Amino acid sequence: MTKNQNKTPCFFVNLSIILKKNVMKKFYLLFTLLTVLFSYGQGTPVITMIADGDESGGTPKVVEIYANGTVDFANYTLQKAPNGGNWGNDFDLSPLGTVTDAFVYVYSNGSNTNDPFAANFPSVTANALDAGSAQAVNFNGDDPIRIIETATSAVVDVFGDGDGTGTPWEYKDGYAKRINGTGPDAAFNVANWDAQNGALDGHGAGADGTTYESIIGLGTYTPPTTLVPSLTITAPTDNQVFSPSTTSVDVVYTVQNFNVAQTGGDGYIQYNVNGAGFVDQYTTDPITISGLTPQSSVTVEMKLVDNNGNDLSPAVSDTVTFEIADYTQVATLAELRGSALDAYYHFTGEAFLTAFKVNTSGSVVAYLQDATAAIAVYVPADLAPATPPTLYDGVTDIKGELTDFHSMLEINLTDNFTPTLNNQPVTPQVVTIADYLSNQDNYEAELIKIENVTIDPDGDTTFQANHSYSISDGTDNLTLRTAFPAIENETIPTDVVNVTGIGGQYNQYLQIMPRDINDIEVVNAINTNNIDGLQVYPNPVTGKMVYVSSNNDVNKQITLYNVLGKVVLSTETNNNQMIDLSALKAGVYMMKIEENGHIAVEKLMIK
Repeated sequence: MTKNQNKTPCFFVNLSIILKKNVMKKFYLLFTLLTVLFSYGQGTPVITMIADGDESGGTPKVVEIYANGTVDFANYTLQKAPNGGNWGNDFDLSPLGTVTDAFVYVYSNGSNTNDPFAANFPSVTANALDAGSAQAVNFNGDDPIRIIETATSAVVDVFGDGDGTGTPWEYKDGYAKRINGTGPDAAFNVANWDAQNGALDGHGAGADGTTYESIIGLGTYTPPTTLVPSLTITAPTDNQVFSPSTTSVDVVYTVQNFNVAQTGGDGYIQYNVNGAGFVDQYTTDPITISGLTPQSSVTVEMKLVDNNGNDLSPAVSDTVTFEIADYTQVATLAELRGSALDAYYHFTGEAFLTAFKVNTSGSVVAYLQDATAAIAVYVPADLAPATPPTLYDGVTDIKGELTDFHSMLEINLTDNFTPTLNNQPVTPQVVTIADYLSNQDNYEAELIKIENVTIDPDGDTTFQANHSYSISDGTDNLTLRTAFPAIENETIPTDVVNVTGIGGQYNQYLQIMPRDINDIEVVNAINTNNIDGLQVYPNPVTGKMVYVSSNNDVNKQITLYNVLGKVVLSTETNNNQMIDLSALKAGVYMMKIEENGHIAVEKLMIK
């Protein structure tokens, strides 16, 4: 954790104290002192409006921020939590400069080149920052946003909590405005907002001519007349569960409208851990709770006190409770797969590595399989082995959290990933596409093999990175995903093939992931010619016409299949009789020729 700095505004001064301390001073010295305090006091940015426009592309996206006092925006960052997910998409507010008691605007026109912001907010002529395509401003009417101190990540003000869809604060094709006299809020308070979901739907300077400014009204917010002290614990969240390997936790908090100092401030902080007694804290640095062990529960109470150690009136405090989990031991991967999600497990058996992928971040995705089942393993960069293990190495003592990653079970490691070097190759299990589609849980993360399929190249000649291709056995289809770098840029076979790979799932999409080109085996026997003197010409076809002939001048039944196994043409022909292919697109096809009980299969390419 980084050090948390004070951000206490100094706009309000107790004149009686100053007069007592300066009773013998001349009045102009008091005036000078007040001038210095007001000139250099640190203000606070407050989110006062958010709008999700309905012009082309759902634009403009606008955030109105009020600089309460003098605010140097170089100290602040805007963040978004897409659909209530993790906070991120940082957008630096530095270009707004230093602003005093005024409104600023951050907006995005997306790909709309008509500048809908200028058209819909014509009165905004200054203090407007175009965020371009920055994701922090590319919100969708249900996304929370917040302002944090860049140096400390302390939350200054936040709008929204979780996914806003269907909540009182949703603002899709609409807007939300902060209620006067409220904020900033380090923790979201929906009561401090007036949301008008859908209020901009169908309107806009580029739609019905009604500007959003005339609907919303800008710069109407007024801050509280009295700044009320607040203390808010921002991390960890209440009832958060940490991994069993956690030995210390930093309690991060924000203090507003209260100058924390040992001397010369408004007072200080006191905190209490599990009722052990209050401890004085004279900074806003995170408080580290150490010596934690599995199955321990911790409650931290924090409060503001005056310079004499007395509680404020009214009291200002916050409390958080968190716990350290323990590992549940499992002996097999089948037992692990049958366990509850979002809990921690220690796999005590031995499994064998069937695939291994190093991400650009240094983290690793591995696939392990024992005699009972298989599972995906996510290894953070700091726990990844320095040297990648060898395929089929044994691995034991797997410790981590069982999660659902886009519908696929995954264990996120919390301890080292250490192969045993007990190499035992794993034989892929042969399954049909139909069996896989019907029983995907039986094959998830396993090394499987699907025989006699064709690959739809999707216009490519070589496998592209992280691309989905369709494979077919003539009846059913499945996705082949190029998830492993070793298969990238390899030539896509146009013949019938057997595909070996890891059985996977991403949301509702089932897939097989070959590890390299050696996992794709061409089945040569399929192309055997059982018809004497058979000729298919021209091949490749360039003029949309093809001819089929043989030593026997008899009728031949022609059936043409695309790469998905679908019949696209069925006809009867004789030697040197033209077959019209003008209705077919360019690509690779399989032609089945039947003559007097004999069958031949030929690959046909149409250019």
